[in-house]
Formats: sequence, C-alpha cells, structure tokens
Amino acid sequence: MPHIVTVCTGNICRSPAAELLLADAVGDAATVASAGTHGLVGHGIPDEMLTELAADGIDGTVHEGRLLTQQIIADADIVIAMTREHRQLIVQLEPRGLRKVFTLSELAAAAGTGASLTGDTFAERLASLPVAIAAHRPVLAQYELDDVPDPYRRPQAVYHEAYGLIRGGVAEFAAWVQDA
Repeated sequence: MPHIVTVCTGNICRSPAAELLLADAVGDAATVASAGTHGLVGHGIPDEMLTELAADGIDGTVHEGRLLTQQIIADADIVIAMTREHRQLIVQLEPRGLRKVFTLSELAAAAGTGASLTGDTFAERLASLPVAIAAHRPVLAQYELDDVPDPYRRPQAVYHEAYGLIRGGVAEFAAWVQDA
C-alpha cells in the first residue's frame, strides 16, 4: 500500500491537518502520516487548528507531533511539504528523496493544470507522479506557487487561511490521483 507523509515545521498545525484531510480523502488507498522538520515531539494540535478540522468533522485530538527522520522519508512513496523551505530541508536530510518530495501547492497546481498520471490503480498513479511533475515543470514555472503560512501562535484568521489552503490543495491532489 502506498505511504504518503506530510511535513511542516513543528508537526502540530499544518502537516497534521494535511495528514488527516488526506487520510479522509483517500480512505484505504494509502497510509498517510506526518512529521516536522523541527517536530514538537509529543505535542498536540493547537485548539485553533482543532476548530478548523472539527468544522469538517475531523477529530485531531489524538495527534502527537513527531520529528522527521531519514527513515520516515525513505519509507514514504511521496512526501508533501507545506513550504519550499520544508522541501529543501527534507532533501538536505535525505538527498535520495529528491524525486518524491513536492510542495502541496506544486501538487495542487499540477493537478489543476492537467499533468497526466499513468496507471489503473491509486498506487500506480501515485508512483507515476514524479515523472508527471517533471514533464509538467514548464507549465508549473508559469505559476507563483504559494507556501502554506505557519499559523502557530497567531490569530484564528491565520489558522483559517492556512487550513483553507491545505484543504483545497489536498482535495485537488486526492482527486487527481484517484481519478486520473
């Protein structure tokens, strides 16, 4: 079964929201986990993000932050970073992961601009993703891709904005891989 990992800084706001939304969207087609480049190990999701998740009927109360490791990257089929900086840190930690690390906005843009995946199953389409993105880079270069802003210790409006970007990006990505 394919394994997807979402990554942010502390693994308590953005990446767990992406993990939970993606797990909900793909069901049993893949396993989904998350980690942080500077993970706040053992910490839970802040109330502000729990509120955003709860509005979609998702319970994030059992999540505990964890630190990203080389092994987590190696075990993943696809790693989804919340920012370009996270992508760089992931590749620095595990250079062999370069072909399977993408930002959420990069994946959503590829989905929305017609990048072609191949394969009949979710796993096959997910495996074709690196080649599809590479072939689609000239199209993606025309777009300014947004990072998901870090809402930690900021007002609820920032959590709402970040969550909206995550929610939209996850929906685009999941639909693309499921229905390609």
